[in-house]
Amino acid sequence: PSGLVERELKGFSAKTSPSLDAARKALIHGPKQQGAPKGSLQGSLLIGWGRQDKVTTPSQAEVALQRFPDATLHWFDKCGHFPHWDQPTETARVILRATGR
Repeated sequence: PSGLVERELKGFSAKTSPSLDAARKALIHGPKQQGAPKGSLQGSLLIGWGRQDKVTTPSQAEVALQRFPDATLHWFDKCGHFPHWDQPTETARVILRATGR
C-alpha cells in the first residue's frame, strides 16, 4: 500500500525499544562492518540491492562488494530498500535460486 514504508519508518522513530535502540546505537556508533576477506566464506553470499534505495544508496553497493569480495550482487529494478515488499516475486525467485531450491 502507498505510504506503508514511510509510516513504518515514522513509527520506528516515534517508539523506543531496548533492542531497536541498541541496534541503532551500534550502527551509528559501533565499529564499521569488517566484511569477509576473499576466500574466507564457507558458503555463498548474495547481496540484493534496490536500484531506487534511498537508505543505502546504489553507490554503496561497491563498498559492500569491496568488503565481501566473494559475494554476488543482484540488482532489483523498480525497488527501494525493501525488495521483499517492492519486488516479492523476484525476491523469492532470487533467494530460491541462490539456495539451490
